[in-house]
Amino acid sequence: MPRARLRRFFRHGLLPQLLVFEAVARLGSGTRAGEELHLAQPTVSLQLKKLADTMEVTLFEPQGRRLVLTAAGHALYEACAELIHCLERTDAKLHAFRAPHAERLRIAAEPEVRPAAARLIADFCARHPGIQASLHVAPSDELLERLARGADDVYLFVLEVDGLPEERRWTLAHPKGRPPSRAAGLFLRETLLDEAPGRTNNESQSGDRDAWSSSGNTTRR
Repeated sequence: MPRARLRRFFRHGLLPQLLVFEAVARLGSGTRAGEELHLAQPTVSLQLKKLADTMEVTLFEPQGRRLVLTAAGHALYEACAELIHCLERTDAKLHAFRAPHAERLRIAAEPEVRPAAARLIADFCARHPGIQASLHVAPSDELLERLARGADDVYLFVLEVDGLPEERRWTLAHPKGRPPSRAAGLFLRETLLDEAPGRTNNESQSGDRDAWSSSGNTTRR
């Protein structure tokens, strides 16, 4: 079919008109179609008239209180069913490309461990690009107050232990009384595994849950 003859199908408002037509054809009543689509009866009638004018055919014949499809109306109704199925398949294909709602991970740290916190967050977000992490830096007193009321998901405090290198002088904590969110649980588990002393990368990725309780960085305040 020449492209010029297809222009009628690309007119503004044609898709809503087709949806109104499909409902009227299926229900046999402009009133019932209006109720389903939440449209006033005059709006339904106007949409049907515009569609018939655009297609240059008669779509319905009144029979008592019902609207009955003409032969042209039947042909268009079959095409509407194909169009709706095509739109459903297209929407399903595009679903995978729609950005999901990002999970949020709120981390708070003392100023002394800010470099370590920034490094841990950067590594974690690189592994989980769908999670958005934020870092709040504050003195110990403020962090303890935030921990008590559960303002954040994970906390990093200074850990004063002789013999530990400076980059490992931190301890993790999370609010008591509620389980960690999925993002917080991932951060806690992966951080403890990755930072366990003497652990190799292969061991870190093995999922060894013993590191959750045995790592020197798990002390809570």
